[in-house]
Amino acid sequence: MDGRFSTTIDKIKSISLKWKLLIPFLCFAFAGTTVLTAIGLTSQQKLIKEEEKKGLMLYYQQFLEEIDHKKRQAMSLAEVLAENSRIQKLLAERNRSGLNDFLLQTYAKLKTDFDISQFHFHVPPATSFLRLQHPKLFGDDMRTYRKTILDAQQKCMAVAGLEWGRSGFGIRGVAPVFYENEIVGTVEIGLSFGEGFLYDLYRRWEIDLALFEVAGGGRYRPLAKAGRMGKGLSADSPTLRGGTKKPMVLLSPKETPDIAALVGPIKDYAGNVVALLEINVDRSIIQERLEQTRNLMVMVGLAGIAVSFLLTYLVVVFFIKPIKEIVREAQDIAEEKRESHLEQGPNDEIGTLTKALNVMLDALRARRKQIESYAKTLEKRVEERTADLVASEEKYRTLVENVPLIVYRVLPDGTTEFINSYMTECLGYTVDDAVRDKNFWREKMYGETLNASQEPWEKWFQNDEERRTERLVRDKNGRLLTFIDHAMPAKEAGGRVIWIDGIMMDISELKNLQERALRAEEIRILGEISAHMAHEIRNPLISAGGFARRLRDGLPEGDPTRKLAHIIVEEVSKLENFLKILFSSIRPFDLSFSEVDVNGLLRSWVTKLDELAKSKEIDVVANLPPNGRKIQADEEKLNQAFENLLKHAIVSTPEGERLFISSTQLGDRLVVTLRHKVRRLSEDDLDKFFYPHLEDETELTVMDLPFSKIVIHRHGGKVDLIREEENTLVMRIDLPIKRGREAAA
Repeated sequence: MDGRFSTTIDKIKSISLKWKLLIPFLCFAFAGTTVLTAIGLTSQQKLIKEEEKKGLMLYYQQFLEEIDHKKRQAMSLAEVLAENSRIQKLLAERNRSGLNDFLLQTYAKLKTDFDISQFHFHVPPATSFLRLQHPKLFGDDMRTYRKTILDAQQKCMAVAGLEWGRSGFGIRGVAPVFYENEIVGTVEIGLSFGEGFLYDLYRRWEIDLALFEVAGGGRYRPLAKAGRMGKGLSADSPTLRGGTKKPMVLLSPKETPDIAALVGPIKDYAGNVVALLEINVDRSIIQERLEQTRNLMVMVGLAGIAVSFLLTYLVVVFFIKPIKEIVREAQDIAEEKRESHLEQGPNDEIGTLTKALNVMLDALRARRKQIESYAKTLEKRVEERTADLVASEEKYRTLVENVPLIVYRVLPDGTTEFINSYMTECLGYTVDDAVRDKNFWREKMYGETLNASQEPWEKWFQNDEERRTERLVRDKNGRLLTFIDHAMPAKEAGGRVIWIDGIMMDISELKNLQERALRAEEIRILGEISAHMAHEIRNPLISAGGFARRLRDGLPEGDPTRKLAHIIVEEVSKLENFLKILFSSIRPFDLSFSEVDVNGLLRSWVTKLDELAKSKEIDVVANLPPNGRKIQADEEKLNQAFENLLKHAIVSTPEGERLFISSTQLGDRLVVTLRHKVRRLSEDDLDKFFYPHLEDETELTVMDLPFSKIVIHRHGGKVDLIREEENTLVMRIDLPIKRGREAAA
């Protein structure tokens, strides 16, 4: 089988150049003409369909505009009636018969001129007072299904919208009625939303329309129709379900292939989809024209293919003849049978090829002489080049060993083929540690990236592009450093990455400076917020508190009003505590540094707060080594900060839970961790944790959390809040062991 296939391939390769050119060109001509014909036909059909869709969408938008117009009309009529003084007085007096007699003729005229279907008065909260279309039907409570009435009363302004009532759907406008500056009720004008509304649009637009009411459970029932809807969608059609969220256009659906239909949602005043609009347009004429156009383009395409075949054959035959002559002359040059130039042809591609052969003939003669010359001086050139390479290698090694960067080469199996000695100075690992351990780079140097998009080790060698990555690498003592890694993959001829060369630059100090700047900006913003709020609240709060106390003290003990005044005084007291927190956050203070045992300070507060923890049935688990290293800090301020944080942790922990307190030393920093559950914890709670605020529990109102955060930042530390699981809060307090720049500022 393989031999027969190979023979067939050889026969194809051995055919003449004429047929090698002719067959592909003929195939391309056939394929190109066919594709162009198909593209032209498809594009035309697509344009026609797009225009059909745009037309249906335009009708849909006009339908919605008609509803908006009816809304404005109903609202305007309701506002005019609400301004009538006679109506205001009769409604205020609850004179139903007088109101009915006064407006009976007005109702008849409005029904004739504007085709209104509802003329309705209501009294608060939303009780039917008079339906002029049904005078004997009144007194029903409409609060559960008539949002327009409630909004008109609450907003004190006219509103309008499509809404369901006892008489069905209507485009209703509701306006509040005032009498002596008091709302005495509302007046409603409702326009029909059914057969009459659709028939009016059908007369003007001459398109078929239908409305389907949403019955729930994915079911629909016909509401109204206008036009020839025999070819439209049925109420139980699954196609209707696709148009409940946004308009859906169907061209030649399976149920009715000779129409174009649009199904779009109709929303009521509350924003709920209560009905579906169906718009149908007959497209049988368009389909007939599309078929005629398709037949015409197919015939034109066949004619084009025939002409392309003939022209291609003539061009190939004319093109092959001079090529055969040039091939024969090129063979003479290759066999060194020809030394003279070829005869110059016309100034076309064939002539250019002739010039190229003449240039090649001259180049071959020159190259032959050059090779003879190189052969005589080759040995000397090799020695000179070798010396240059040795010198370049020495310069490169000298440069690599003296730059303040980690320069490396890593193989795909993890072997560190080369790394300079700066790694020892920076991270403490020796070059031998890196070279002899295949897992060294993967485990020690690959690092911990700053985001979750770190690519796995294997994909690091699959990506053949240069890339810059920010890594977190721990040195031999456990200190965390930040590096910028610029990796440059080296590829073999097949494109496979065979090793990665790269440089790593230590940017830890730069990252620390950035964090300090962010913390300073955070403190500044917190101070501005606190100062602004404190000065805005202080003066009115002093007045309110003083008057509230005078009012309470001036009332007798049994007076119910005294209890209300006492509540005001208590709430003002909470605001006064809140104001104290604001002022404590913005007051300036200096730090006095000394050696502070943070673990001892925390242990003392655990002991002091033991009764508070027991009262809330909270178990405090402390892991604070007695021989912990001391830090340079202001003991008084740090003591206040930890007092506030520990009290807040105990009070905010639900009863029966545990509070974990621990500390550890990481390099030149001391890390204190508080972990406990809270009643609720959202991202917004984390963002505003240290903002001045009031809590429901009394204990929390006296805790100055903003001041605690400022104290930690002034010591050069930082506070990170982390949410674990659902309602577990982890507070990580990071303090420098030695005095930092922030404290000195």
